[in-house]
Amino acid sequence: MRQFLIRLVTLFLFFISISCSTTSKLNKKTLDSRITILEEENKYLKREIEVIKSQIRELSNNFPRPHEGNTEREDIRINDSVKLNNAIMKFDNTSHDFGTIKAGNSVSYTYKFKNTGNIPLQITNAKGSCGCTVPKWPKAKIEPGDEGEILVTFNSKGKKGHQHKSITITANTNPTATRLYIKATIEE
Repeated sequence: MRQFLIRLVTLFLFFISISCSTTSKLNKKTLDSRITILEEENKYLKREIEVIKSQIRELSNNFPRPHEGNTEREDIRINDSVKLNNAIMKFDNTSHDFGTIKAGNSVSYTYKFKNTGNIPLQITNAKGSCGCTVPKWPKAKIEPGDEGEILVTFNSKGKKGHQHKSITITANTNPTATRLYIKATIEE
């Protein structure tokens, strides 16, 4: 009886070991397939994250800045006789979509703004996020109430797919940096 039980246990263990090796082979194939699918999903999600980041930047740039809009708040009330010495650049819009353009073409867009502050606005620098994005800005001071323009040219040479670029404007505003955005889809 004891030998019978030993043989039975041995046979049982043998069948378990065979079934485990078959299962592990099946699992390896399944796992390899799943890893490939997850890698593709990861690539897709990374692209989506970049698009979402760009949209967040665009949306956050459209929120009013603390010095723009209503200066009367519940916790701080500014007397009408007090003048804040600020230059304020108020843009019609801070982003532009060129749509689909052919590879190698250059396109331009003019951002219009107004100095809604009470001192002259002086733009000291404007710089694109890469060499393909070139801004031209007024070197002369913009008096309060006057308007100005910033011409941005995007060269698509060597670019493909979706492109998101920014232009940083430095001026005597608070905060000193203002960002403008462009985007385009390049087709070959």
